[in-house]
Amino acid sequence: MRLLLVFLLFQASAVYAQFAGFKATVQKDEILIGEQTRLLLEISAGSTDTIVFPIFNDTLISEIEIIQRSKVDTNYVGNNLETKVLKQQLTITSFDSGYYAISPLSAVINQDTIQSNPFLVSVKPVPIDTAKGIYDIRGVAQAPFSITEWLVENWKTILAIVLLIAIIISAYWWWKNKPKHKEVEISEPQRPAHEIALEKIAVLRMQKLWQDGKTKEYYTQLSYILREYIELRFDIPALEQTTDEIIQTMRLRPSFSQELLNETKQVLSLADLVKFAKENPVGNENERNLDLIEAFINSTKSENPTAHENG
Repeated sequence: MRLLLVFLLFQASAVYAQFAGFKATVQKDEILIGEQTRLLLEISAGSTDTIVFPIFNDTLISEIEIIQRSKVDTNYVGNNLETKVLKQQLTITSFDSGYYAISPLSAVINQDTIQSNPFLVSVKPVPIDTAKGIYDIRGVAQAPFSITEWLVENWKTILAIVLLIAIIISAYWWWKNKPKHKEVEISEPQRPAHEIALEKIAVLRMQKLWQDGKTKEYYTQLSYILREYIELRFDIPALEQTTDEIIQTMRLRPSFSQELLNETKQVLSLADLVKFAKENPVGNENERNLDLIEAFINSTKSENPTAHENG
């Protein structure tokens, strides 16, 4: 029994020895001061073993600095993936010339310490050609101008300037091409306004539009005759104003009685309803509205074609 136990321990040690290993490899073991080289650390163990990788500060030894370190990479190798390999790469350098022996590095496998091989790093000073003499330190070199780099560095400023120019051009173009407000010029009639309006009323009566079912056309002409008369007679821009605006302007003129205002608003409002809301007045109402306009014209007419009632 004791012999069997010794045999099993021997076999376990043999298996452990087969997988376990810690190797440190320097890419270049001879560098110049300030030059960098790579140190590859590789630990092999069984696939089920627990490995604690060595942890470094900023140096291997006081003269050898660690510039950069990669993550620890894990791979499984072997026919049955029975071996686990952990790798890490360190970038090292030194700023002191000399020969530096690095003692074995330590890792832990299954609570047992394992060590790497020692290695040597030789750091040599930069060779100086004394035959060429000693020169002053060169000034700062001026890099050649690169339009690409300049655009990359200043694209925000360029974009802001382009947008500002675009806004200025757009504003100028709009100002240059904006529609000019043309004031409605009312040409002075050669005849009194009431004569023109009464003639148009007579023509409208003869057309018999509402009797033929053309109520909308009838009220369109009726409204236009009244608005044109108000504009020519009283210098009120009735052709451009709404019904409410016309009545509001007429209220400011003392010559219009309340009755005239009510009748005018009634006719114009009904005309709006017929034109836009498809109102359909009865026959007598159509004739009566034309009579109201004719009466309004006769009661406010002036024989002087250039006279305007300004209140």
